[in-house]
Amino acid sequence: MPISAKYYLILDIGTTTVKAFAYSEDGKILKKVLKTTNVLFPEPGYVEQDPEKLWQITYDAATEIINEYGKPNAMGITNQRASTIVWDKETGEPLYNMITWQDTRASDIAKKYTKVFLLKVGRAFGKIANGLSKIIPGSRKSKRLNYLVTMAFFKFGPNQPIMHLRWLMDNVDEVSKAAKDGKLAFGTIDSWIIWKMLSIHVTDYTNASATGLFDPFFLKWSDRLTKIVCIPKRILPKLIDNMGELGKVKIFKNAPLTAVIADQQSSLYSAGGFNSGTIKITNGTGTFIDINVGKIPMPGRYGTYPMVAIKWRSKVNYLLEGIVQTTGSAVDWLISIGILSDPSEASKLAESVKDSDDVIFIPALAGVGTPYWNPKVKGLILGLTRGTRREHIVKALLDGIAIRCAEVLSIIEKASGIKISHVITDGNASRNDYLLQAIADFSNKQIRRVENLEGTSRGAFLLAKGALNQLDIEKAWSEPTYDKIIDPGKREPKEWQHVFNLMLRYHQ
Repeated sequence: MPISAKYYLILDIGTTTVKAFAYSEDGKILKKVLKTTNVLFPEPGYVEQDPEKLWQITYDAATEIINEYGKPNAMGITNQRASTIVWDKETGEPLYNMITWQDTRASDIAKKYTKVFLLKVGRAFGKIANGLSKIIPGSRKSKRLNYLVTMAFFKFGPNQPIMHLRWLMDNVDEVSKAAKDGKLAFGTIDSWIIWKMLSIHVTDYTNASATGLFDPFFLKWSDRLTKIVCIPKRILPKLIDNMGELGKVKIFKNAPLTAVIADQQSSLYSAGGFNSGTIKITNGTGTFIDINVGKIPMPGRYGTYPMVAIKWRSKVNYLLEGIVQTTGSAVDWLISIGILSDPSEASKLAESVKDSDDVIFIPALAGVGTPYWNPKVKGLILGLTRGTRREHIVKALLDGIAIRCAEVLSIIEKASGIKISHVITDGNASRNDYLLQAIADFSNKQIRRVENLEGTSRGAFLLAKGALNQLDIEKAWSEPTYDKIIDPGKREPKEWQHVFNLMLRYHQ
């Protein structure tokens, strides 16, 4: 017999794991089910998953919760944003494996379309607009001017769904035929899971804004970008708000699905709700740093990305995002080569020595993200001697990650024009006390770690509950409880920065 409890079922669907949560009415996690997904590497640069197996894992995780707790009050979905799935609208069958955000097969296509004449003209106008924005008072409040400034820096990325979709239409006969026959459906993970649950073809604004097909400034699928890349709009999902009932999911005891939101936006909502100026760091496999910039979208300067932070009815907030490519994955690498046996060791080892004994670690194990976006840059360990111990290497790695996080924080502060006093942090890698202290020291910002590090699921829970209770999106939010507040010291990364700059020049 299932336990009789009022709860909310939240599905958090990532690249390597699927998590299902039972959240109580007061926001406590009653149960968490974690299942590992199978990632495929059919060729160098190809990173795929089987969409049907991903759905089955999601279904199994949800069913495990329901079997124990019964019918949920409501359901919410949060997910990794930038993977590409295509299927037949009539049969519901996937037409190819899901191409994940880590996949780089579309590099040449991205370079080709970045050079098209229309984008070159857009970049030229954008540069003029960028110059004007620096001298015209109040120009940051102009949505159209900010759009033009973003064009100055725009280029297609090889990991964007728009490029993966173009590759599929060029290389997979079933996909191109379905597109011609009007049967092709494209979507990110949220679209696929909702299709399996409710047989409707939708996506929310936060997921849409990560596809490269969406215009975040005017909240629609981009006429210009879809035309440049020759993507028929009829294959794109309908846009929906983050909060509101989509339908009752028959296979899950007719529970209403009331919230859908991308993972980083969900974490940002959990941290600060609808409040502009909120900035959060999610330390996971990599680090995602997002700031809520308010009602007017900011231009994507200095390698940042403008996106929709959240949307409900007429209320819309925007964000700027910066990314550090390797955080938890770098610690996992230390485990794989035998320096660590468990991630929990890292903080203790780093704190056990006074300094890194002049060891410098550039943690570019998957290239570098904001603001450089250079996948060619490699990791580097410098300064090893016979006296170097594993503690020094661990400390140097965590310092290297923290320095990159501090750099991205500074860039986001500059790009947004918002003065940052404190940063809210979540994600499993935020358990590392030394890493958080190092981020505080190098950035000179106070770091506030939340008690519930599963910020992505908490944001979706607040929205699912708010929709069920017919609350305004601002009233649906409640402030998180903090586990630890870390005040900054003062550290300068001079030698590290010098070595990093040399690495960047070498890999230009």
